[in-house]
Amino acid sequence: MDVVTVGHASVDLVRAGGGERLQLGGAAIYSALAAKIFSRAGIVTRVGRDFPREFYSVLRSAGVDVAGVKQVHGKSTSFEIEYDGAGQAHYKSYRLGVGVYLRPGDIPERYLTARAFHIAPMAASKQRSFLEHVREHTYALVSLNTHVAYFQRYRRELLRLIGEVDIFTINDDEAMRLTCTRSLEHALNALKKLKHNIVVVTMGVYGSMILEGGEVSFSPSVIQRRIVDLTGCGDAFAGAFLASYLRTENAVKAANIANSVAAINASDWYFRALARLRFQSLEAFQEFVVARQRRLSKNQRSLEHFIT
Repeated sequence: MDVVTVGHASVDLVRAGGGERLQLGGAAIYSALAAKIFSRAGIVTRVGRDFPREFYSVLRSAGVDVAGVKQVHGKSTSFEIEYDGAGQAHYKSYRLGVGVYLRPGDIPERYLTARAFHIAPMAASKQRSFLEHVREHTYALVSLNTHVAYFQRYRRELLRLIGEVDIFTINDDEAMRLTCTRSLEHALNALKKLKHNIVVVTMGVYGSMILEGGEVSFSPSVIQRRIVDLTGCGDAFAGAFLASYLRTENAVKAANIANSVAAINASDWYFRALARLRFQSLEAFQEFVVARQRRLSKNQRSLEHFIT
């Protein structure tokens, strides 16, 4: 295994266009599906007896190893999501279910040879327990991202974790909230003062900022004809960044790749655009992105000509 993602997998009730369906979701799922584009990826999670069998098939067919999916008595983590007419997701309710009992002992022994682990958003105390377990039993790189919902209770712990992981990923709004600042510039300055290895601040359609060794670099995003669904883009970025960094050992190059993966994820519903992607090399992926961008640019120019 090259990359193992650890965190929640969920059974989501999604309402859109007057209909509803059960859909596979969860931060660890999006990170694993992005990482598998360039590497052998597995996932560590706990699910309940209500976890549909077809969800295992979805992951396997996409190229994600499911040996670390532990099914136990109880209900799976779940979200109730409603999409409005503009395609914006509104989270109506959630239940963590058996996901709250996920623990380091759930990592299969054969996963401990992985080159990297990504710890998806969970309580910071639980993230620390996974970090310590991985550090004790492996020589793997460790990346981590979080969510604003954990800031009130775990802010100090998260600030400490930044310097203890190899890669810490957060979005621009979360960076300002975590550092208690009112601008991205001030947030980056605050993060510079903390012990850190690599910190990546994502900025949605604009790209990402990379903080490494006290120096800040900018990686722009790619153009999109239209945004369909932003669900999981940050998690997809984190998984793609880690897998790319394993190959390049260059944070800016990894951010360029991850920006493209996140943009592709946003171009279709849930993780549908990621599930079918698989490349033997980063160069092949970049050639795919360039061809895709040329096609989108040509369509955009044609549209502008028509409008004018």
